Amino acid sequence: MTADAPPAILFWVQHLLGIGHFARTAALAGRAAARGYAAHIAVGGTPVPGAQTGGVTLHPLPALHAADETFSGLVNDRGAPAGEADWRARGDRLATLLETIRPRLVVLEHYPFGRRAFGREIAALLDRAGALGVLKVAVSVRDILVDRKAERWAEAADFIERRVDRVFVHGDPDFIALDDTFPLAARIAAKLHYTGYVDPLPAEAEPEAPAPAEAEILVSSGGGRVGSALRTAALALGSGPNGEPVRIRAGGAVPAAEFEALRSSAGPRVTVERNRPDFRRRLAGCACSVSQAGYNTVVDILKSAAPSVLVPFDTAGETEQMRRARRLEAMERAVVLPEDALTPHRLKEAVAGAQTLPRQSLPVRLDGAEAFVRALPGLIGAPA
Repeated sequence: MTADAPPAILFWVQHLLGIGHFARTAALAGRAAARGYAAHIAVGGTPVPGAQTGGVTLHPLPALHAADETFSGLVNDRGAPAGEADWRARGDRLATLLETIRPRLVVLEHYPFGRRAFGREIAALLDRAGALGVLKVAVSVRDILVDRKAERWAEAADFIERRVDRVFVHGDPDFIALDDTFPLAARIAAKLHYTGYVDPLPAEAEPEAPAPAEAEILVSSGGGRVGSALRTAALALGSGPNGEPVRIRAGGAVPAAEFEALRSSAGPRVTVERNRPDFRRRLAGCACSVSQAGYNTVVDILKSAAPSVLVPFDTAGETEQMRRARRLEAMERAVVLPEDALTPHRLKEAVAGAQTLPRQSLPVRLDGAEAFVRALPGLIGAPA
């Protein structure tokens, strides 16, 4: 990097099943690029169809992802278990990337609060970055963490104390504080910086779209591979409690065969389609939203004030979505239907219950990307 070049930032992100981590990182990097920083993302998961990364340079690593919904292991893009050749190729790519862009800041998405399998890769990345003169290291983490054993939390706190300058918590402590799910938050309190929630879809990216002829039940399951039980139950609804049409949206990672089976089985009041960029506008005017409770989905709901049914993903001990969903339920913003209780009949009852809730906005900060960028000059200086 030359003396007059803008400060470079390297974001490391690894999505395993859904795309929430990538979407949040892309939003942060995009805002940094808009402010004049040279933003780069080293992305280690499968390609994300339709990713919006204006002004950001993507650097795909040899892809690894979860073998299944239980996170039983890591596989490469050929479906084979991750091996030494995969790790070596990723390490080589990261080393070359560091030499090329010479970042002043490395931002680790979610690590060390998760992604423990990538610890060796992260250690090598930071060792090489330090040798090259990288000034700062930050961690980017969502509002809620998945329950871990005490020794895992101790490892995370140790890592942050030794190697991290700032922990950006993309949540609002008045809604959910990090210490609600990270018991050692007090140890790293001096390094914590709450940004508010990060909206993955800037307002200028939302296209104009006509309002639907009828208020509909809008069913979504994010952009990842999970959510088949929710889509199947929604298909069997046929219509909403008051005869409303049902619109089911599926992400690009949903296999084509599953998608076509859903579409061919849809009744006359059910539409099945791939995710589209008009989602936020449809959500604002829908009769009810039905979704999981991932980070980005809940940001959508908070922005829209739509009545909502949440069916949290809770496979393999995943507790994050249920905690977020229960918090919204306690604030009368959603009805929660656990996945193990999901049937078409109970889903229709839950939708009817959600429609009785007041349409209200909550005093939750949603300017996380802007707050993140405002903090950067204090870490690495401002672009010239």
